[in-house]
Amino acid sequence: MKTQEQYANDPWYKQPWLLIALIPLVATVIAGTTFLVVSIVSSDGIVKDDYYRMARGYYSDPTKKQLAYDNKLAASVFIDNVTGDLSVKLMGNIKPLPTTLSLDFVSPTHQKYDINSTLRQVSGEAFYIGSLTAPLNGKHYLMLSPKDENWRLSTEVSPPYDQLNIELKAEKPQ
Repeated sequence: MKTQEQYANDPWYKQPWLLIALIPLVATVIAGTTFLVVSIVSSDGIVKDDYYRMARGYYSDPTKKQLAYDNKLAASVFIDNVTGDLSVKLMGNIKPLPTTLSLDFVSPTHQKYDINSTLRQVSGEAFYIGSLTAPLNGKHYLMLSPKDENWRLSTEVSPPYDQLNIELKAEKPQ
């Protein structure tokens, strides 16, 4: 064991107090670098809604919901998660009927779990069919809109998804 006098004669980089003082600093740099790398590599994904940036805040654009409310739009969506079949019956004052609809299942946790389906009109009626590209798991936000995206119906859906019938109705925007 060294005496105090021997420790005093050692160069500065061999002093034990230096190591004790540097350990928290080195640990902080390592932890900070790790968090920086993780934050850059793992993106949160994009929020899929009608938000636009104004000054320092985010505001929702209610025009799509307002148009759906004005036209008294509603839809009945049938999801068969086992076979992947989707069918939609559209109701309301909309002329001409869109030839295709976009049905988006948006995950609240990450963009990679989003599922987008295109629905085709059946023989000029207000009935549309399509299929899921992947099975549904977990909570999702359901968004139904035409390809030109001038209106939208939306709701929140939760499991089980085996055979689920969902009623969408246009709500008055706030």
